[in-house]
Amino acid sequence: MSWRVFTPRGFLQPLDFSGVTTRRFFRYRLVPVYEYKALDAKGKSAQGVVDADTPRDAREKLRFQKIYVTEIVEVRGTAAKREVVKDASGEKRVVVSTALPKVMQYCAVLAFAAAGIEVIQLLMAWSAKDSVALAGQAAADAAPITGLTLLVKGISAAATGMFGYAIARGRAWALWVTALFALINFAPSFGSLLSENDYIQGLFSLVFGGLAALCVLAWAQFKDIGASEGSDKITNLNEVSAVTRQLATLLHSGIPLAQALSAVIEQAEAPGLQKVLRHLREQVSQGVDFATALETCPGYFNTLYVNMVRAGQASGQLDDVLTRVAEYLSNQNRLRNKVISAMMYPAIMLTVSVLVVIALMTFVVPKITQILIEQKIPLPLPTQILVTVSDFMATYWELCVKVPLIAYFFFQGALQSEAFRLKYDRFTLRLPLFGDLLKKTAVSRFSITFAVLLRSGLPALESLRIVKKIVGNRALQDVIQKIHDSILEGTDISTPIKKSGVFPPMVGYMIAVGEQTGELEQLLERVANAYNEEVDIAISRMTALIEPLMIVFMAVVVGGIVAAVIIPMLQMSSQGAAGG
Repeated sequence: MSWRVFTPRGFLQPLDFSGVTTRRFFRYRLVPVYEYKALDAKGKSAQGVVDADTPRDAREKLRFQKIYVTEIVEVRGTAAKREVVKDASGEKRVVVSTALPKVMQYCAVLAFAAAGIEVIQLLMAWSAKDSVALAGQAAADAAPITGLTLLVKGISAAATGMFGYAIARGRAWALWVTALFALINFAPSFGSLLSENDYIQGLFSLVFGGLAALCVLAWAQFKDIGASEGSDKITNLNEVSAVTRQLATLLHSGIPLAQALSAVIEQAEAPGLQKVLRHLREQVSQGVDFATALETCPGYFNTLYVNMVRAGQASGQLDDVLTRVAEYLSNQNRLRNKVISAMMYPAIMLTVSVLVVIALMTFVVPKITQILIEQKIPLPLPTQILVTVSDFMATYWELCVKVPLIAYFFFQGALQSEAFRLKYDRFTLRLPLFGDLLKKTAVSRFSITFAVLLRSGLPALESLRIVKKIVGNRALQDVIQKIHDSILEGTDISTPIKKSGVFPPMVGYMIAVGEQTGELEQLLERVANAYNEEVDIAISRMTALIEPLMIVFMAVVVGGIVAAVIIPMLQMSSQGAAGG
């Protein structure tokens, strides 16, 4: 069987698996994928694709397979398709190839079509502007077509095209931005169909609505299969933790793995997780070892999970390892929920503030200011500014909504750059309130993950490679890489941590003590417990500080708007009283 691997730059050399039997059960995952050219152990040329977090990790991964890379190029963010296959020697292994899912391809094509439609709408608006200029007057109820209006439409068309390109490159985060953009374009086109029986605009609205629906469908599909874009995260810690705990209990009772998976399938509630568990049962029943089968479902079982299971299989203590994994995932889920709860209150307050301001500026202020203008009352400066802002928001509402979405798109694109991501992660760690919380959360995650991996019997170097993927911050990942390199050079773990400037000094000294006493795992667990308590304190402190700040902010903004409206009304009433 010959596979042709598709990338945005074309097809790679076919991968030949003649006579190979495969299970056509695919799990999609958005990961960094690298094309490489290399020399094998016999000095022959070789090429193919490999998934890894960085080019260095890719080279190291291939070196273990006795493949020595001469050239490596990243195909960032493409969809990777994983499957267990048998090679010529009968050994089962996981094969990775780049292939964009069909639903993503349809979204990209429809996004390009939507961009073309926006260009057509721009030309139609330009033609309407010229005809109005020739006629010398416009319809009384027609919205004015200005140069800024045409500029907004042009930027919108270019942005939609960029969204389509991003989706074609496998960027799942571009799906929901494209869906919101399509809905914004859908509203005026559908309105023209209803109010003016404009069937051309109705056709346009059909394309925009279809694009929005297809993007939502694609996003739901990726969520259902547990896809993870360029990361090593488990999409639903709560579900996976519960399933792992049940599986550990069944295995401890002496039930075979395939039967234990069958029992767990009946307990799983999420349809996506049920599909994954059925797939694992089929793979295990066919003789694939459990860790290799888990590799084909990366959105649900990350590198840490797979390697701990592999270590448990090698030591014959799979049930104990799964129990440890379940406890770890449960603790991580509890920690993440604490952080989300801390962020939830300011996010809700900010959202309410924005909605209140939009409602006032869109519905209340125009009506009141219209009355004031009809009464020919001189408006003070704050009211004039308010009227100007209100008119701008009413006329160019598309610009006000689309600019933040476009900014988010470019921000996400910039985060794909290693240099920008490193600067951004360092910046987040220095933020006054959130930085302290994020740093303590990351330190806790690093400590407990490293301890769990060491307790499971994994070597320190392999454990650090896994922790680097889990920690989720580029600044901390750089420190962990330095720790990894220092161990290779024969030095200790604590020295790079002390010199990092990212980890608190206490962490370095605790790890140094653990290395000297031979109790590194216990000391790491103590560090994790200490920082879990610090996270609780930081959350309480941040919530207590943010609540009054948000109340003051809302009072200033809403009070300023109300004052700008009340002042001229008071002037009008005082003039009426003086005239009376």
